[in-house]
Amino acid sequence: MRMVFTAAPDDVFDAAQERLVGRVVRWSRGQHREVEPFVVAALVEHRWADGDGLLCRWQPEDLREALCEWFPRRVSMPAAETPALLTSVHTFIDFLFAEDLADDRCAEPAALHALIDAVAGDVAAAMGDETRYGPAKFWTMRMLAAGVDLEQPQQAQRYLLDVQAGRVAVEQHHLDRVMADDAAAGGNDRMGPLPPVDLPTDAETAALAAASVMLERIRRFADWVGAGRALTATGRLRLADAAELIALLGLADRMDPVIGGKVFRTGSTDELYETSVLFAWAKAARTVRVVKGRLLPVKAAARLLTDPAALAHRAFEAFFGLREAVCPAGYAASPIGWRFEEAAFAISLALYVAREPISTQELGDLAFAVAGEAAFIDTDAPDAVPLRRACDADLDCLLEQLALLGVVELGQRHATLLPLGTALVAAHLRGQGATTPSFDTMRAETAEVVVTHAAAAPPAVGDALLDRWYRANPETARRDLLALAARTDDPHHRRLAREYAHADGVAPVRRVHRAGDVRRRPKTRRTR
Repeated sequence: MRMVFTAAPDDVFDAAQERLVGRVVRWSRGQHREVEPFVVAALVEHRWADGDGLLCRWQPEDLREALCEWFPRRVSMPAAETPALLTSVHTFIDFLFAEDLADDRCAEPAALHALIDAVAGDVAAAMGDETRYGPAKFWTMRMLAAGVDLEQPQQAQRYLLDVQAGRVAVEQHHLDRVMADDAAAGGNDRMGPLPPVDLPTDAETAALAAASVMLERIRRFADWVGAGRALTATGRLRLADAAELIALLGLADRMDPVIGGKVFRTGSTDELYETSVLFAWAKAARTVRVVKGRLLPVKAAARLLTDPAALAHRAFEAFFGLREAVCPAGYAASPIGWRFEEAAFAISLALYVAREPISTQELGDLAFAVAGEAAFIDTDAPDAVPLRRACDADLDCLLEQLALLGVVELGQRHATLLPLGTALVAAHLRGQGATTPSFDTMRAETAEVVVTHAAAAPPAVGDALLDRWYRANPETARRDLLALAARTDDPHHRRLAREYAHADGVAPVRRVHRAGDVRRRPKTRRTR
């Protein structure tokens, strides 16, 4: 039976959940054990929707979080049914081990049962404490207590109208606590599991960063600043200095351009796009600073400027704050500029998760959705077309700067995350509190976890992942793959495990990949 559902799409998980719960119920009957199917279904769904999807691997802290936090907050069960809840979890744990479905990294059953017994009192108290409920459970339990038939929408609507009219009393301090706790927890807005990526080594990252066009510009810009440069009264580079910088670094900007035989005098460095971006980026990366109308080097950045990898990480983090420089408003609205940080993050994450080229059309859809949400725009409405064009122009600017940094490679109609970009995005995600699996961390994983990731990956990525894992486990890989093939009820995983085992590590993923899962993409919002 398949037991790993990391980022599996809804339809794949829903069908497997039904099969798993049915098997638990049949086993419990044969063993004369008590179990509530609803509890098992809720527990494994939580592990899939809010966790890592490893239904075969439980630690005491996993059960503590589910029983003491998630069930009280989300699952609408009366406190009086807490004993049935705990008994059902006990039964589920025994089922996993009796049916040989717990993997090698699962805690021992004695430790899991001890945890359930230890928190029984806390669970009972939490299940009866309204202030521990989430908003949906709060109102559901209130309506059930009032005799509302939740299968009758009219009854539920009538009850809520009575609440609004003051005909049904609600302890406002309880409701305020519920809403505040839900807001503090971030509601459902959390990043899902990320796929394993092939991270470059530290030495490779340093070499890639040393070849970055933008990092070389930032280093040479800092050298050019020297002991200091005077700025204009408005804090901009002087035009003479900008002209010198353009010539020194070979920037694409043109002073006093001639168009149609007419000279257009440059009035401000705001008209010099690449110069303005470099100026803003160097300041944001804290390699230079403005003091009393002068641009000065940051002495503490001297060592940073000699460390390509460290400078790359600093510059990438600074990029998210370059809204005004990268997407200047000019004479038209800058849709991505409305939410530049969020759009840049969403695009970076999408490229990171895809692990293959993404069309600029798809990236434009994503960026416009992020921008449209900020301004409450109906992105499908006809009058949104001009804004979409402006958004696409902003996206071109954003991607061009990431390409200069060495994060992405741009094709005619697509963008691809480069190895340096993979390293920088992974580090950024870790800074946001996310776990970023890599091919190296996957070497110690079980066959099912690796096969699940390989099946959902682009073919070349799946090949590389399985090959790396197989070579790291030469004594056990073939045996474990054949055991997985015999146990799983997922036909694609069975075929992939069997072919790879018989091929003795020669990558066959491309032959069977297309029948595999479609990976559920994580939410593209930042965690806070």
